[in-house]
Amino acid sequence: MRLSRVLGVRKKMLKTRIVTLGVIITGMLSLAFTVATFYGQNAGNFVMTVDYAALTRGIQISTDEAFTSPSSILMSEPIRDARDMTYSWLKLRDVEETEGNFTDIDYEYVAYTFYVRNMGTETIDVTYHIRITDVYNNLDEAIRILVIEDGVQTMYQKPDQPDEFGNLPEYPPEMPPAVNFLSDTIVTRQRFTNFRPGDIKKFSVLIWLEGYDPDTNDEVLGGMIKAQMNFSIDMFGD
Repeated sequence: MRLSRVLGVRKKMLKTRIVTLGVIITGMLSLAFTVATFYGQNAGNFVMTVDYAALTRGIQISTDEAFTSPSSILMSEPIRDARDMTYSWLKLRDVEETEGNFTDIDYEYVAYTFYVRNMGTETIDVTYHIRITDVYNNLDEAIRILVIEDGVQTMYQKPDQPDEFGNLPEYPPEMPPAVNFLSDTIVTRQRFTNFRPGDIKKFSVLIWLEGYDPDTNDEVLGGMIKAQMNFSIDMFGD
């Protein structure tokens, strides 16, 4: 049964499945690399260039912690026809225990786990930001992006808008409080410091259409969104 029917919280219910989901991570041995998430049949391609300076700094990405096959591009299997769902349906333990793409046989959402390693000779500070690069039918109003960094969860969303009575939406108590997007296009900017040679960090990224969000309605049918998660070396520090 669809979440929109289970909840009974909207007059408008999604009549069909919405979008196609996928994740791309780019940039072996790079100063900056990207995990890009695509929604929509015609989302296009994501391309990133790596300059010589980036190649010499020793930053690597891989789907496994042993870095047996570091790659310049990592891509999840596309998810066709995604429906609305909610946070409590996510199989978080399974996602974190799965290398690379995780496919949930019950629900439809992006889930991808990867590792970042410093194979250079310098201790560095690393920054990353998530940016919405393309959106259609206001799908960014309804999605949630969950980043799990070394086991610590942070959920992001577009700021909720009050209804005609000035009330904000209510969410289940088990759902973590969300951090608002920094702007219409920037989801978040984060930094981790003292990334020493040989250090490894683990990331899991999950993206779904949140059924409890009142913006998840018929107006997002056929919606599309494209996002990038860019990592780079912080050249300035504090």
